[in-house]
Amino acid sequence: MLTEVLKKLDNWVIEENRARSARAVLLLPEVQIRVIGQTALIEANLNLEIVATMDVDLIDQIEHTVKQRFEELLKVYGKTLDPVGHEAWMPAETEYREIFKGEWITGSLAKPVFIILSKAKFAPEKNGNLIADYLASDALDIRIFDLAEKYKVDLDQFV
Repeated sequence: MLTEVLKKLDNWVIEENRARSARAVLLLPEVQIRVIGQTALIEANLNLEIVATMDVDLIDQIEHTVKQRFEELLKVYGKTLDPVGHEAWMPAETEYREIFKGEWITGSLAKPVFIILSKAKFAPEKNGNLIADYLASDALDIRIFDLAEKYKVDLDQFV
């Protein structure tokens, strides 16, 4: 779903910038869209039971006009852009996997290990089953243990 939305958004920016160029108006900028949270986990196609969410969380704020169009495109899929998603905590080491690279839009997903760590640190009760499933799964990235130690997250509570 997300790749399709990013492609449509990129096509819209291309057309919008052509029109702006013809009118000698400031072009929309290139935009990096980095998705975190539940949507990134769902899009990662892990073999885990992940509760569906309507919210899409971005770690960065994006240009207002592009953000509005992105929100419109997400609505087609029954999704909404979380207005405070950019306030979520992610570890400094967070890595992202690029899922789309267009002319104006680049989209990527936070890697699951970093999302799971964030959930374990700030919403362990709400995400306990997901975290336990992750720790017992083939998707487990062993870096989570060093990250948990660094960020003082007790993973024992989930096993």
